[in-house]
Amino acid sequence: MSKLKEYFKRFRFYLKLTGVAAISRRYFVMNAFDGALTALGVVIGSWVSGPVHPRIIVGAGLGASLAMGISGFFGTYLAERAERLRRFKELERSLLVGLDNSIHGKALRTATVWAATVDALSPSLTAVASISPFVAAHHHLISIDSAVGLSIAIIFIILFSLGAFTGRVSKERVFLSGIRMTAVGVIVVILVLLIGKM
Repeated sequence: MSKLKEYFKRFRFYLKLTGVAAISRRYFVMNAFDGALTALGVVIGSWVSGPVHPRIIVGAGLGASLAMGISGFFGTYLAERAERLRRFKELERSLLVGLDNSIHGKALRTATVWAATVDALSPSLTAVASISPFVAAHHHLISIDSAVGLSIAIIFIILFSLGAFTGRVSKERVFLSGIRMTAVGVIVVILVLLIGKM
């Protein structure tokens, strides 16, 4: 137990040292937003196109969340690593010493993996949560119409929560920030409905 506590203490210290917490917050909000809107597009697009098949929506949603997760992890890992490694090498040159096994080297590796993990999980989790009612519909626990309604409700709750979170971070009106983020979801619904009727 003491080793676990020590690990988390060191982990928090590395995150603080690298300043990755603020970056992770941005990654979380941006990519959770992407995941929720992607799921919203899948659900509304399927509903407009014809009979809704839960299995297809679940398959499309899981495929999209997996793709976003993999893309998010490796894209962020490579970008963060490159940027942080550049600054790390500059620090090594200024100190005229190798820092690979130093606190700074360990912190760099921890921060890079942490940022990539947050980037990967945020869209995947929101997409999976958004399509979860269709799993219940596939097993005949709820109706298709209920699944569509529940899915849209979950997505708008996620969008509002993300907006409220950004409002809290920026010390703006939390409710207004939530409404702003939700409004983007409404725009997506309107656009998909308009395209579906063409």
